Parts: sequence; structure tokens; C-alpha cells
Amino acid sequence: MKARDDTRRTKRTRAAPADHAGSVLCRLLMDHPEVTGIELLGQAEVLEGTVCYSLGVFLPDGRELYIDVEDAPASHRQARR
Repeated sequence: MKARDDTRRTKRTRAAPADHAGSVLCRLLMDHPEVTGIELLGQAEVLEGTVCYSLGVFLPDGRELYIDVEDAPASHRQARR
């Protein structure tokens, strides 16, 4: 993802092609009529190969929603079952 200063997006800007969970979620959220912008607040590797993205989602009337999403390799998901 881009540096924090460049991550705030508006409806006029489309997200890059999905390559990880954070960009998939951003693309889905930007298509929602009540989302006015998204900002990457941080990211960290919580387990080897699993990256956690923290997003700030801007809503009407100045409200903000904070979301954490983890992107794990397919092998991690199968191991949890």
C-alpha cells in the first residue's frame, strides 16, 4: 500500500487491482454509497506470512470506522480448520 499521505481516497479515485486483503476490502468499501474516503492507518506482520492492515473508513457527518483486516496465505486458513 502507499505511504500514509497518499492513502486517503475519494470516490473519484479507484483502488489498485486487488493483491491482498486490504486492497480487496478497500475496493468493496469504496463502492458503498456512504463511504467518503479510506486511510491506511498502519500495517504489521502478526505471524510469518500474515499481514494485518488497519484502515480508517470515513463516513458522512465526520464519522470514522476503524477496521483491522488480516491477509494470510491459503495454507494458514486450511491449518485452522
